[in-house]
Amino acid sequence: MNTNIFLAGRLASKADKSGKLSNTSRVISVVSVAISICVIIIAIAVANGFRFQIAEKARGFAADIVLTTPGEDIINTVNPINADLSYKSKIEELSFVENVFPVSYKQGILKTDNQISGLVIKGVDSTYNTDFYKNHLVEGRVPAFGGKRASEEIIISKRLADMMQYNVGDKVTAYFIGDEVKVRRFTLVGTFDAQLEQVDKYFALADIRHINILNKWNNRVSGFEVFFKDNDVTMARDEDELNCRVDQINDIMYSFSTENDLSVSITTLHRRFYVLRDWLHLLDLNVLIILTLMIVVAGFNMVSGLLILLFERVQHIGLLKALGMTNRQVAKIFLLQGAFIVIKGMIWGNGVALLFCMLEAKYNFIPLSPDNYFVSSVPISIGVVEVLAVNILAFALITLLLVLPCYFISKISPAKTMRAK
Repeated sequence: MNTNIFLAGRLASKADKSGKLSNTSRVISVVSVAISICVIIIAIAVANGFRFQIAEKARGFAADIVLTTPGEDIINTVNPINADLSYKSKIEELSFVENVFPVSYKQGILKTDNQISGLVIKGVDSTYNTDFYKNHLVEGRVPAFGGKRASEEIIISKRLADMMQYNVGDKVTAYFIGDEVKVRRFTLVGTFDAQLEQVDKYFALADIRHINILNKWNNRVSGFEVFFKDNDVTMARDEDELNCRVDQINDIMYSFSTENDLSVSITTLHRRFYVLRDWLHLLDLNVLIILTLMIVVAGFNMVSGLLILLFERVQHIGLLKALGMTNRQVAKIFLLQGAFIVIKGMIWGNGVALLFCMLEAKYNFIPLSPDNYFVSSVPISIGVVEVLAVNILAFALITLLLVLPCYFISKISPAKTMRAK
């Protein structure tokens, strides 16, 4: 057995039996490290949970990127683009692209005897992936758009349905104002609740053929929604990968477009939901501050605990130096003892943090206001790699801080300590 490890273990066992101040400081150090690690892991898990859920909701409404007329927002398109882009299949062949869907938008008004509300209808065809609306379905079902005739079914948000006092199965009358007022009656077949207040309170999904008739478009659409196979770059911190993907799609547009293709530009989800993106960046900053503060607190508690341990072991240090051990060798003994304390605290901190994350992910026992946080409970998302990274970083930094009190060892004179009683 290594001599340093053996002596560190012996000194630790003696301290446990003596009941001196060093034992109390050891407990305080363990608790401090445990609390710090626990708080850091929970903070990262919550931040990741917010990012994942908000990104999932935002991309469910608006896709990862959209192709639309340059200088125009896809919802307010005045100059539509071709519904049969010649390079659409080339984009779909990219390794990171899952689907490319045509969409058309139309803004209107919902009106009953007592209520009135604005409305944005997104028109989609039978190929559109409606899993997002199925996952957030509150009542009813998702409309079917595969018939020979344009479907009259519509799905709206639960908030809008409650405000307008609609129930599933009701007829919904929508007014569209342009050169002339047009009226359409839809059948409400379902309601959803994505808890993204700024969007789902006025959002509806209907058949694209209805929207194109209202817009008087022939073989034209507002744009195309492009969904990635993963959402790791959506609303995320790494924008380089997103920019790389945008560049690849731009290259296809320039290389394979024909004279019949109208001019098309790319808009990312970052730009369409910049408020949510800034909010997530602020959340990242908070996590970084928490991580820094917790490591500093744990580190200095460990420093004070190790100093107390050194003060109570002055005679032992003098004896070891008298027996021929160098300052570095003696310091290693106490650094190992400090490392044992850190590891014990990290084990407790990890256990409590992971237990909390598991229970919150399963039972959602901490509620939140969807109006302010876009979710109804604290979201949790954490991976093994992140947990390991936190532990390795925390252990390295705290252990590095423990080098400071070891400077005290070089000031201890064996001759003086050996005479001390």
